[in-house]
Order: sequence, then structure tokens, then C-alpha cells
Amino acid sequence: MKYTEEELEMFEWLEMLRQSGVVNMFGASPYLADAFDLDQREARDVLLKWMDNYEDLVENGYIERGDA
Repeated sequence: MKYTEEELEMFEWLEMLRQSGVVNMFGASPYLADAFDLDQREARDVLLKWMDNYEDLVENGYIERGDA
């Protein structure tokens, strides 16, 4: 799957948020919206794409899974 540079930046940020343990990732869209100036729909779409493609992102080296 192909990802835009902007998506990859947001996916890396989401992984850092996941590793921090600050929030359950199902509730991460408001944090993403604030960090990247997105509306809630856009943030949910990005979050769902991150979740749906997480294994691909890790396997192909786009993000590095860390222990939460």
C-alpha cells in the first residue's frame, strides 16, 4: 500500500502516542485532530487507516512498533 508523506508523519505520531500510553487508541482522534489541525472526520479517517494497515506499516518499516 502507498502512503503520502503527510499520512506517514501522522502514523509515526500515532505510534508515539500509542507507546506513551496516554490514551486508548480508540480515543486518539481528538489528539490527532489537535496535533495536525484536522477536523474530527479527517482525524477518524486517518486513525482508521493507521489501525487497518498497522501490520503493513510495521512490516514495511514505515513505523517501528515499540512496547507500550
